[in-house]
Amino acid sequence: MEIYEGSVGRPIMSATLRNLRDFPRALTWSALTSGLLIVLISCTGPVAMVLQAARVGHFTQNQTASWLWACWVGSGVFGLLLSLRYRIPIIGAWSTPSVALLITGLADHSLAEAVSAYLVSAALIILVGITGIFQKLLDLVPRPVIMAMLAGVLFDFGVELFRQLPTDPAIVIAMLLAYFIARRFGWRAPVVSSLLIGLLVAFLLDEVKTPHLSWALANPVFVSPEFSISSMLTLALPLTLLTLTTQYAPGMAVLTNSGYPTPTNTALIFGGALSFLGSPFLGSGVNSAAITAAIGAGPEAEPDASRRYTAGVVCGLTYILIGLMGATMVGLFGTLPSALLAALAGLGLLPAIGSSTHDSLSDPQYREAAMVTLLLTVSGMHPLSLGAPFWGLLAGVATHLIAKRIRT
Repeated sequence: MEIYEGSVGRPIMSATLRNLRDFPRALTWSALTSGLLIVLISCTGPVAMVLQAARVGHFTQNQTASWLWACWVGSGVFGLLLSLRYRIPIIGAWSTPSVALLITGLADHSLAEAVSAYLVSAALIILVGITGIFQKLLDLVPRPVIMAMLAGVLFDFGVELFRQLPTDPAIVIAMLLAYFIARRFGWRAPVVSSLLIGLLVAFLLDEVKTPHLSWALANPVFVSPEFSISSMLTLALPLTLLTLTTQYAPGMAVLTNSGYPTPTNTALIFGGALSFLGSPFLGSGVNSAAITAAIGAGPEAEPDASRRYTAGVVCGLTYILIGLMGATMVGLFGTLPSALLAALAGLGLLPAIGSSTHDSLSDPQYREAAMVTLLLTVSGMHPLSLGAPFWGLLAGVATHLIAKRIRT
C-alpha cells in the first residue's frame, strides 16, 4: 500500500497554516458529507448514552449541558487541529466505554470522585504519550481480558434495549427493524435510520413532548475533584486501559490501514491534555475515534488521500459548534420518550458489544480468563467498595496467569 505522509515531519506552524489555506480548495462534496455523517452518528447513540448516564447520576440540566459541551468541544478541537497539523483525517471522539463505566461507577462513587478519576486517567494517558510506552503497556494485560471487561461494561445497555419492549413496544420494534434493514442494505449509519423511524413512531403516538428550547451558549459547570483509592482503582485504571485499547489502538490502526502515518504519541498527549482540561467540567475524556474513524479515512470519503483531511476539519468544526449549544441539545433530546433514548443507546452499542464479546472469546488460550472477566463485570459486585470492572480485570488476569503456569 502506498503511504501518504501528509505534513508529518514538517514545522508545526507552517504546516498547519499551509493546510488551513489549502482547505477551501481541497474540500470536496464527498469529504464534506463524510465529515457531517460522522457528526450525525455521534449525535445519536453517544448522546443518548450521556443522557442516560446523566439520568442515573441525577445530573441537573446545566451539568448535563456542561458534559456535552466539554465532550463536543474537546473532540472538535482534537480532530480539527490534528487534521490541520498532519493533513491526515484524524477524527476526535469521546469514549463511549468511559460513559458506560461512569454509569456503573455512580452507584458507588460521587460525581466529584468520578471527576478525579477522569483527571487521573487523562494524566496517565499524557504520561503514556510522553514516554512512548503505548505498545508495551498494551502488552501487559491480555487484549481478550480487556475486551471482556468492555463487553461486561456495555452489556447492560444492550439488555436495556429489550427491557423497554414491554414499556413501549411500537417504538422499540420499529427501531430494531429499521436498524437491521439498514445494515442489510449496507448503509454506513444504520443507527441514524433507527433514530428517524423512532422519531416518526413517537410523533404518531404523540409521545414527543413540546420542546422548550433556549438558543443559548452552554454554561460550563465546574466540579471540584475528590480523590479516593476506590475511584482510582474502580474508575481511573479501567478507564485508562479501555481508552487506550478501544479508542486509540483501533483509531490509529484505521489510519495505518488507510495508508497514513500514525502520530500516536502526539495524539495521546494532545487528547490527554484536552481530557484533563475538560474533566472538571464533567468531560468524560477526549480521544481518537474508533468506529467513525474509517468513515473519514477511507476512499469513500475522498479518492485523493491528500484531501481527506478536510473531512476531519469539517467534523471538528461542526463538533465545536454543536458543543457550544449544549443546553439546546439537552433540551431537544429531553423531549424524546425514554424508551427511544434507551433503544438508541443500545442499538448504537450493538456493534461494540458484539465485537468485544467476539474478540474476548475467540482465542481458546484466553477464553477462560475472558469468561471470568465478563461474568464478574456483568455481576455488578463491589466488595471493599471497588466496582465490578476492577474485580473482573483482576480476576481475569489472575486466571490467565494461573492457566499459563499450569500449561508450562
